[in-house]
Amino acid sequence: MGASDITVIGGGVIGLSIAWALSAERVSVTVLDSAAPGQASFAAAGMLAPLAEAAQQGEFVSMGIESLGLWPSFVDQLRNEVNSPLRISGPGMLRIARIEAEEAALRTALTWQHKYDLPLRLLESAELHALEPALSPRIRTAILSTSERHVDPRLLLIALREACLNRGVIVRSQTTVTDFETSAEHITALKTTGSTISSGEYILAGGAWSKALAQSLGVNVPVHPLRGQMLALGPLQPLPFRHTVYTHNGYLVPRCDGRIIAGTTEEQVNFDSQTTDAGVDTINAMASSLIPVLTHLPRQSAWAGLRPVSADGMPIIGRFPAWDNLHVATGHGRNGILLTPITSRLLTANILHNAQIPPTLAPERFGDRI
Repeated sequence: MGASDITVIGGGVIGLSIAWALSAERVSVTVLDSAAPGQASFAAAGMLAPLAEAAQQGEFVSMGIESLGLWPSFVDQLRNEVNSPLRISGPGMLRIARIEAEEAALRTALTWQHKYDLPLRLLESAELHALEPALSPRIRTAILSTSERHVDPRLLLIALREACLNRGVIVRSQTTVTDFETSAEHITALKTTGSTISSGEYILAGGAWSKALAQSLGVNVPVHPLRGQMLALGPLQPLPFRHTVYTHNGYLVPRCDGRIIAGTTEEQVNFDSQTTDAGVDTINAMASSLIPVLTHLPRQSAWAGLRPVSADGMPIIGRFPAWDNLHVATGHGRNGILLTPITSRLLTANILHNAQIPPTLAPERFGDRI
């Protein structure tokens, strides 16, 4: 195959967004998508929720909030290039508490989260149930966060793929990388199930599958798959609630088309991306406990995704010191959608302009080689 400047291994939102960003700099790019079952992008709920997903203040929150701020222009640019219904949806998120301990945790979180200058407000029971009457009466309080909204990740995938193709990016589906050809500290080509592909640079963006590919090159990408099972309930019009409802053991995301996305389990099951009766029952029970009217709502579909979770919980982004033309973007856990704009920006600037990657994200924090 003819050489591109850069080959991206992985056709999820991270890989496609990086290819899209690189193509804006007149770089020729090839994306290889294995379409393996359980890919995290297709399975995600699409929440843009850096505060809800953080147990404490730190680097993850700062990165998440920066990426959240990039999302409006990211969507606008995509919509300027492709005809897509993609948009940032919903009036915000309610992080709820049902028992005294949960309420204390919410109030504690609110004290440190105010420093990030996002609009947050604590709602007591009467105001909360006036805002969302369908909530269970057992819910005693909530934090209203109007900036933490959501996108449809499947629409995002379609839009990114189309935008990449429009810019001349080559996207090869059903293509699995099997090996690499190397010379000294340089990768000269990679082999797939059907061909050999040469590029100037290579990017590992294969989610939970990145670890095995990195191991074949003798470098360490400590990510493991964490399965999350999810349901789509409905559709139901009008929707019984408008805000994303978030709690420590699950969430509900109301979609504009009347579906309600409910998740999620967290399971260490290697690369098993099948749903289970027990997982589906757990999610159904969680949904009904938050919004009782959902108890008898039909299940439209169920699926599971394999999230790439790193050894320290932070994404892994940047070039490997052991190779002069190998880069990585993985380890986003359940926040790959949220962190898509900042990841593509960071890695593109690093590759093309030698911009520094924060040490908390750089792959060398795990050592140069296995």
